[in-house]
Amino acid sequence: METKKQLFYRILYAIIGISIISIGLAFMRYAVLGVDPLTCLNTGISEHIGLSFGTWQLLLFVVILIGVFFSDRSKIGFGTFYNMITVGYSSDILLSVFKTIPLLDAHVFQIRIAALAVGIPVLYFGAAVYIETKTGTAPYDSIALIIADKIKKTQWFRWIRIGTDALCVLGGALTHSDVGIGTLLSVLLAGPLIAFFRKLIVKLKMFQIPAA
Repeated sequence: METKKQLFYRILYAIIGISIISIGLAFMRYAVLGVDPLTCLNTGISEHIGLSFGTWQLLLFVVILIGVFFSDRSKIGFGTFYNMITVGYSSDILLSVFKTIPLLDAHVFQIRIAALAVGIPVLYFGAAVYIETKTGTAPYDSIALIIADKIKKTQWFRWIRIGTDALCVLGGALTHSDVGIGTLLSVLLAGPLIAFFRKLIVKLKMFQIPAA
């Protein structure tokens, strides 16, 4: 049976992982060289309907969460709700902070490239951290995991994730969102990077939960 100490650490690591996701996402949005597929879709839709990015993303997650609830409730937990509520708004706040820093001039191409190079691995490392805590998965991330589980091909997760990301990019393109090299790299690297970081976290015993 899980102890209160173990639960505390799992929740703590989930908060850390989700905070890392927000940082990575903010860097990608700041770079303006193409955002990750889900953000691409949500940015385009939010601008069209007049809602903030954070608010629209929360609403979409609620809709997806309903499907997850009926497909695999084990994917729902503290991390699910914390991710839903904080990532979009935290990213909005961090992006506004970045824009107030004189050094981070978005018109300097080299700095934008650096921001993108930092944002992509940071984003997916954070995703791997919170997935490994098993405190619940964000609704969108649950889609590929559930499909892989249902067809009993967990090793196909990275390819399924590439497929769902591609659909998001298509939606982003149709809504004239920020589609660019960062988006393409995210489509190709999200699944493989998350899989790689999850293995690395386990191998190096990073964010290890104390024994009972």
